[in-house]
Amino acid sequence: MKKERVDLHFVWLIVVTVGLVFFWVKFAFGKDARTVRLSDERMAVIFIHPGQSVILNFPVKPNKVILGNKGLFSVEYVENDLAVSALTTQAKSNLFVFLTGRRFGFDLVTTSGPGDEIVLVRDRLEKSMPVRFKE
Repeated sequence: MKKERVDLHFVWLIVVTVGLVFFWVKFAFGKDARTVRLSDERMAVIFIHPGQSVILNFPVKPNKVILGNKGLFSVEYVENDLAVSALTTQAKSNLFVFLTGRRFGFDLVTTSGPGDEIVLVRDRLEKSMPVRFKE
């Protein structure tokens, strides 16, 4: 009985192809940033997966942040962003962010499923400006 030999070049080609397809799917179908439009009276729920951070992006740099329970979440300022991380696996708190003349409120909740990654926070009354092209 003749023993067949495995072509290692073919196996290597299959492994590389599967790896490339995996990375292409991950980047091509990655999560988009979520946009929330808020007012002073409206709160947004932010889902945070433990061990990961969520970036809250604001149109201007926040002036002040009030975190309901500082022992459950950490908040860091980075220019116009706030990086929020859960410090425990089951945490809930509220967060208020003050901008010049504005206040935005959030309910922070940890989740075992996929959480938010980037949340663009915009004023509910803000109008989107159409893009104009030079003719």
